[in-house]
Amino acid sequence: MEAAALLCLAALPCLLDARLVPEGEDGFAECNGYFYQGSPPQGFSGPSFAKICQKYNGDKQFATLYNTQDKTPVYSAFTYREGAAGGPGGWLIEPQLDDAGSSLDEATSGNEISNQISGLGGNQALEEDYSSSEYQPGSLFHSAHSTLTNAVPLTSSFKEKWVSDADRFVKESLLPYCENGENLHLIAGAVPSSVKLNDKVSVPEFVWLAACCNVPNAWSAGIVKGTGDLDNLEDITVEELENKYLGGAKLFSNQCGGGAAHPERKATSDASTQTDTEPPGAATGPFFRFVQFLICIVYEILKSVLYLVWFLVKQVCNLVLGRLYWIWTAVTTYIFALCKVLLGIPYDVLRVIGNVICGFVRIINNVFSAVCLVLRLPLRFLSDIASFPYYTLCAIPDVGLEILSGLWGVLALGLNAIFGAFGGSFSVASFAGSSVLQRFVGQSGGYED
Repeated sequence: MEAAALLCLAALPCLLDARLVPEGEDGFAECNGYFYQGSPPQGFSGPSFAKICQKYNGDKQFATLYNTQDKTPVYSAFTYREGAAGGPGGWLIEPQLDDAGSSLDEATSGNEISNQISGLGGNQALEEDYSSSEYQPGSLFHSAHSTLTNAVPLTSSFKEKWVSDADRFVKESLLPYCENGENLHLIAGAVPSSVKLNDKVSVPEFVWLAACCNVPNAWSAGIVKGTGDLDNLEDITVEELENKYLGGAKLFSNQCGGGAAHPERKATSDASTQTDTEPPGAATGPFFRFVQFLICIVYEILKSVLYLVWFLVKQVCNLVLGRLYWIWTAVTTYIFALCKVLLGIPYDVLRVIGNVICGFVRIINNVFSAVCLVLRLPLRFLSDIASFPYYTLCAIPDVGLEILSGLWGVLALGLNAIFGAFGGSFSVASFAGSSVLQRFVGQSGGYED
């Protein structure tokens, strides 16, 4: 299983890529189609904001405006797609956020490029920023791919609750009233708080989701959920979301049809109005209205008191539990660091001892080598002197044999010269005698004729 997981992680860079959109390009470039009428939200600007166009398998998936100061996304824009996959597992980062000149133009696992990018994590969150904490990276919208540029720190329970609430909101309150789901534009975002994870990544105070459908008529709706309350989910108009939580920023072009309300909200409001209207024949009169007025006052007072008590209890619990959590985190971090140092002491001592022993061994080796070098010449000289008699005595027989061989060669050469002289003289005498004889015999025959 571990080998398969490693293979999957190794294949991620080939599947998921992103592109930082420079200031010169209009909006989010090829990812402008995720916004209503191709127009990104207005009112979000700053030197720490970076625009990212995210892709998967070559297809555009969503657009993200990332805050490099808070190390969290400001918002991500999507269009609804039925059965959209959640992308590969494992959290990826965007190399060009930390190094704009990097040739790595695709989302990559941080472990694979830790030695290739200088200052990695200076402008974005990394997986190790979530270690030793109760927070996990949670995607703004659960169908998005697993990139840390689209994730914010959430507790495990809140993460599950937000995924459930957002999914139910889309399927029950949006899709039934939008004829074509592909025309449903979604923008999910987070409002950062003053709390920072490991003094680096901002923990969100609120997460929100806004929708705009332009079929058959443009209308919009939104939800907001505070991270401090699991059960709270505020159904809100986009205009209220913009003014109350986003500082007046505009999410959709032309307010998505002029800010028309969600059909279900309108139907619910109409039903509520009809319920509040007094039916024919109902009891009327000043007394009954006075009783209803008193009941409403008592009810509102009790509700306000209960809300106040609950708010105070919740704040006290959050304060106490928050301080206890930070104390616990500080204590565990200190103990972990202390244990790490204490466990490292024996290793460092053994390493020093090993280095000292190795140093002594090298010194002894150098001394031995020097002694051998000094003694090498006298030993060789003495060896040559000791072996001189042996080589001298052994050479006497060979020299004697060589002398005898030379004498024998001289003697043989002299004998050969003597015998050669005699043989030559005899040959000359024989030739001369035979010539004289032939001449004498020849002349005798002539006289007889």
